[in-house]
Parts: sequence; structure tokens; C-alpha cells
Amino acid sequence: MARVCEPSNRDWLDCDDGFREEADRAILEMLEDEEKGYVKYATALVDKYPVSPLAHCIVARGCALGGKGVLAIFHFMRAAELAPRCPIIPSMLADLLIKMGLWDKAVEVCDRFLRVPEDHTDPAWHWPFLSNEVANYINSTVLQYRIAFVRELIRGRRVKADKGKGAAVPLPPERAFAPKWPPETIDLSRASARWNCMNDEERHASLNVSFGEMKSYCRRPGVLPEQCVQWMMSMLSDAEVFVKEGCSSYWICPLCIHVYTDATIFMWHIENQHIEGDSELLSSLPKRIPDSEKELLKSWRWVAIDGDDLAERTEILSMIKSIAFELIDMDAISVNLLNIMHKFVMNRVRPVTPSIVSMCASCGIGQLSYAHLKELYKFLEPLTHTPTDYEHQKGPNVEQESQQDSLVITWSKETRTLPIDCGKITSIKTDDSSKADGLFACLFGESLLEDPMESWVGMWQKCIDHGPGILNKISVVLDKLNRKYYSWKELTEIQLGVHSLPQAIFSSEIDIQLYFDYGIGFVQIEMLLIDAEVNYLKKRLLKNCEVDYLAIILPIAKACLWAKLNNNPPEDALLACPPDVYELQVPLKMILRSLWHIRRLHDDILMTPFIYSDVIVGDQHIAMLHDIFNSWNCQKECKQCDPNKFRFMASALRSDLIDEKPGKITASRFVKLIFERLHKLQTPLHFEFKGEALEPQTKTMPNCLGCICLTHDLFGLHITEEKCNCVNNVSAETEYTTFFHSIDLGTVERTKLESFSELLKAVNKQLLCDPRNGGCGHNIARYLSYPPHLFMTVFSWPDNKGSHINMHEVLISLAAGLDINHVYKYLHSDSKYTLVSAGK
Repeated sequence: MARVCEPSNRDWLDCDDGFREEADRAILEMLEDEEKGYVKYATALVDKYPVSPLAHCIVARGCALGGKGVLAIFHFMRAAELAPRCPIIPSMLADLLIKMGLWDKAVEVCDRFLRVPEDHTDPAWHWPFLSNEVANYINSTVLQYRIAFVRELIRGRRVKADKGKGAAVPLPPERAFAPKWPPETIDLSRASARWNCMNDEERHASLNVSFGEMKSYCRRPGVLPEQCVQWMMSMLSDAEVFVKEGCSSYWICPLCIHVYTDATIFMWHIENQHIEGDSELLSSLPKRIPDSEKELLKSWRWVAIDGDDLAERTEILSMIKSIAFELIDMDAISVNLLNIMHKFVMNRVRPVTPSIVSMCASCGIGQLSYAHLKELYKFLEPLTHTPTDYEHQKGPNVEQESQQDSLVITWSKETRTLPIDCGKITSIKTDDSSKADGLFACLFGESLLEDPMESWVGMWQKCIDHGPGILNKISVVLDKLNRKYYSWKELTEIQLGVHSLPQAIFSSEIDIQLYFDYGIGFVQIEMLLIDAEVNYLKKRLLKNCEVDYLAIILPIAKACLWAKLNNNPPEDALLACPPDVYELQVPLKMILRSLWHIRRLHDDILMTPFIYSDVIVGDQHIAMLHDIFNSWNCQKECKQCDPNKFRFMASALRSDLIDEKPGKITASRFVKLIFERLHKLQTPLHFEFKGEALEPQTKTMPNCLGCICLTHDLFGLHITEEKCNCVNNVSAETEYTTFFHSIDLGTVERTKLESFSELLKAVNKQLLCDPRNGGCGHNIARYLSYPPHLFMTVFSWPDNKGSHINMHEVLISLAAGLDINHVYKYLHSDSKYTLVSAGK
């Protein structure tokens, strides 16, 4: 016959009825008078069961309640030795150490437990509460949630302890070894190339990531230092539990450091534990009119009916309307005040029953005489002289702040994945490709990839730093409201309370003037304004104390998505991605700055529309340029240009340079690409006419020669070269168009030059009929069809350093006027230019 094991009485799961009864009696004893800290039965329980972690937790809790901190620490530490994998014991111990000001000890306790592998036991086993409460807790939650919840408390208490000891960065020691997140170098070109090859369905399908994928990504060699892997795995595991249990957000009490997964319960705790007299006072406030009444009041017929004094009545009625609308915007109209206004209109127009009061006032306001309107204005005008320094009037709207997030991650129960919600992403442009670029920027912009641990700590730190201050403000405002309440109560008692009862205003014969003369209306408005400030501060507290796990893990999800996108590119994406040899010699920002300084070009780009149904390429790139220029224009308003725009524009333009020879891309090549895109955008497509109107016409791009688009009008050099007849005994002219006058410094590197004009002349003399091809070596003449508005030159620098050109003097001379008659013949003598911009 098998032997039946006796219960160990170490915890609630493995105990007999006798232990359970003794434990409950010990807990009830300490709860009878918490301040005295009765632990007689608890001490007896420990003496009887010395190796029971639960018994030590019960006596430790009693000692802590009675102010016997040292003894409580001893029993908590003994319980931790007996049950090292239980999370509730270090959580309670850290909480006690924090209350005693032993910050370093609290940090040590938290770190020691968080380094333990994740096979933690159920915290309910050693929870020092009544057995029936423990049973209810176990029945209402799942094991993984209970463990994750207490682990989260331990992390939070570590932040609180770091705050107490004045630590600069409240992170565990191993986090100091972590690199900037994400640790891998982002290859935006490769990822962008694959992204642009996807259709909408493929993009939508790719924007899903599972917790398993994120964990696998973080475990990959080289992604995170070994010291950080366990910390990140623990965080992802707890995030998974919270999200799957439907509580991806929780709220922290900034004073108790308790966690609540329901916002309503959190606010109930705040109002009942930390705000004295809140419920009783707020229930006695004047009733504010509902939104439906606000809209009805706005729709009153604020127009004076015809009469001899129409102009005067119209003017004063407009002033009354402004007062009413101002009070509506302040959300400070009580039902009492609205009924007083109804009563005033009704008594002077015609009496009606309360059931049709709104309609009467709506129509009757315009029928009042000038004297009556003036009387009403005299009553209402002082009500707007309330203080305007209420925080809810000058602070940002909490709800609007929360809606400004550009990227949202959600949890799908059907797919068990985390899809990224693109619905809230504001596209920078309007065509399909620009939407992809805007989404790509939101997904993989470096500015959005923050360390998830720093994000989590930041949320806790914000609660601990600012939460107590907000609670203190609420108490101060409530104290102010309390004083106003007693002032209002005294005023209403003088009038037997009739002005404080909304319905009594209609049923009684009251003197409306007394409502205003005694300041009852003014005090009611102040009370409603203070009440609105309390509500605003409560919303701020709710937002300030929220920890959103989905927002915390978003950087990991994005890094995981990027890894999938970047590390597994299809063949066609590789073809679209330029090799690494195509590096830009000059930062794109510097190139674009030089173009931004050219005001004619700047103005043309800002006035260029983006959408052309008959243009295939160029639109989105000029829209990027438009945004960059516009942001620079707004720099005085502290609007910074998104650095992602430079990366995406460089990546997009670089794709056109695949056929270039390996080497670095010059600034002139990028400028030429931009000008070509502008040309295509500004020039309508031509058709090649085949003689018969009914035949299909071939769509062609227009020839640049002689083009009068805005870009060519500004920069176009329409050149004709006269070549001599020494080779084939036939003289010829060659016509072509370019944007730049190119200067090859290598051809004159041995020439001593000290001005830009001398440099132009020297280079032009090198433009010869090439003797290597049988030419005569004479100079080739060039002339322009017409001079450009802007003359742009491009330097080609020699590789060697043996040049005699004093480039310092040459560049200084750029500030002087430049005559291009030395280079191009047949121009007017006044074809001179002054410097407007330069780029290196």
C-alpha cells in the first residue's frame, strides 16, 4: 500500500486545514489594529513551522504594519532563502526597504531576483493574505499572468529605489553593456529596395510579427550582449502575457507603487486613498449643462427682429452671443445659469411651460427690446471676468496628445501576431509610391528606434517623478474648490437655496437680479472651472501613470521586421539595389542647402504641384525636396527637418546611378538628377504625329534642346559648337543642352591662376580640335542661344596634388561679377553674373 505524503505546510498549495486555520487567525489578528502590529499568533506560527516560507511572510507583514522594520526584513529574507524562486517575497521585501529608505538594499534585492532564470513559482503560494482571498485571486487569473504581474512590480520597485538613491540611469548593471538599439547597422537602401518591390497585399502581410519571432531575433548571436539577453527575454515574456490577457497597458500608483490593469480601478484607488473628500465635494457641485444643451444654445436665433432700433439691438445681441459662446468654450455654464437665461427671456416675451423652454428662448432672444438686451448684457458680462490661469485652459489636450502617434502596434487574437496598424500614419505624399516611402520612414527611421528598456524605464520614471506632483496639484485645486463651495453655500442660504435648484427657478417667482447681484452665478462658474481643472489633472495623471507594453516592444517589433526585410531580399530586389561602391562624396544635406539658397529655384519648387497623371517618375522625389525646403523655411518656428527624408531621397536617386562606373558619386551628378526630375515633372509629354488623326499616336518625352521648362529656363545652357573643317573638309555645328558649365581643373593644373575669370579663360583655351583624332589643334568656338538666368559651374578636381592653382584666391574672387563673354561668343556685353550660392 502506497504511503500518503503529509502536507509540508510551506505554502497555501501544500498545507492542511490546521495550518490554514492558524494562518488565517494570525492574519486577522494583525488586521484588527494594523498600527499596533499584533504578531502573537504569527510568531507562534513561525515557531511551529520554522521552514515554512508562508509563515515567515505572514509574520513579516505583521511586523511591517507595526513599524518593526528590522524584524520584518529578517523574516522576509528568511522566506526568500526558503523559496528563492517565489517573486512575491522579493517584491514585498523591496517595497519595505524602499519605505525605510534603504535604497541600495532594495536595488540589490530586485537585481538578485531578476537574474534568476524564468522558472518562477506562483506568487499566490506565499501571499500573506486570507486563504479565501488567495483562492479568489488564483481562480480569477492564470499562473503566467500572476508571475508576470509580480515581476513587473519588482522591476518598477527597482526604478523607485534608483530614484531614491539618486541614480542617473535607473537600469540594471548589465544594461550598461548594451549598444544603442538596434545594435545592427541599418542598410536602408537594401531594405527600401525590397519594400518598393512589394505590392500592397505583400506589404500588409509583412507588417506582422509574433512574440516568438521577436524572441528569436533577440537571441541571435551579435544582436544583444549575453548579459542583456535574459533581461530582454524576461521583458518579452511578460509583455506576451499582459497582451494576451487583454491588459497591454497598466497604471502605477505613484505613491503606493501598486499596479492596476484597469484604469477605472486605478482612479478609484487614487480618489479613495490619496484624494481626501473628493467624491463628497464633487457630488455637491452645480450641474453642468450637457453637450446637447450646448449645441442648442449655439443654435439660438441670435438675430434681432426688425424694429426701429435694429442696429443697436443687433450690436448688443452680438455682444451677448459672444459672452454665451465664451462661457460654452470654458465649459462653465451650469443648468442654473441656463434656466435663469430662459426665465429672463420668457418673462419679457411670453410665459410658456418648462417643456418648451428651449424653443421659446431660442426664438425669443431676438425679440427682446434694446433695454432688456442691455439689462441681460449687464447681468452676463461680469461672468467672463473669471481668472484665466486654470491649468486645463493653458495645458495641452491629453486626448489629442495620445492621438498623435504615427505608428500603432496591436494584438490580433485570430492570427496570434502583432500587426502594425498603418491607419494612423500620415502619408507625406499622395501617390502610391510616396505612401510606401512615408510608411517606410515611420517603420525604419532611426529616430523611432529607441531602446525598449529605456522606454520602459522612462514610463515608470515619468510616473514616479511627476505623479506625486500632479496628485499634490489635485489636492491644492480641491482645497480651492472646497472654499468656493462654502462661499456658494452661504450665498444660496441667504436666498433660501432657490437659485441652486434648477427646477425651482421655473416653479417659483424669484428675482433674477439677485442671482447676479449676490455673485451666485459668478461663484458657480468659478466652481465649474475648478472642477474642469480637477478633471484635466486626473486625465494627466492617468496618462502620466500609464505603462503601455505595446509601445515598449514596438522598437523590437520594428527591428525584427527590418531584419526579415533586409536579410532575405529576393533576386529582383538585389538588382534594384546599387552596390556599396556608390558613395556620395558630399552630404546630400549640403548639396540641397546650396540649391535652397537659389531663391528662383526655391520658389519654383515650392510652387510646383506634385500630381501629374501623365508623368511616371520624378513626382515623389520633388515632393521630398519640397518638404525639405519647406522645413528649412520654418526653422525660425523651431520645425526641424526629418533626417529620414535625406536618406530616402538619396536612396531613391542613387537607384538611377547603377550604370555609373564604380566610384564615388559627385555632387554634380546628384544635382543633374534632381534637375532632370524637375524637367520631366514640368514638361508635358509630347506625341509623335503620324499624319492621320485616327491612328494611334506614340507618346514621347520632349527633346531638351531649346526646352523652356522652368528648370531649363533657369539653368539651361543651349550650346552650339562650331567645329573646324580640318578633318573631313566639312565644317559642322553641334547643338546640345546642359545644366552646367564644366571646368576640368586637371587641364590647367600647371597654370598659375588667381581669379575665377582667369580660370574660365584658361580652361576655355584648352577646348581644342583634338589633334589625336587628326584635328588641327585650333580652338573650338561655342556660343549660347541665349544666356541662362543662373550660370552654374562644376569643378572636376584632379587626383594629384601638384596643382599651381591658388584655389583660395579663385574662390574668394567668386564674389566679384563674372562676365561669361570670355567663354561663349556673341553674348551681350552685360552678360554678367554675381554669386548666389555655392556647394562643395
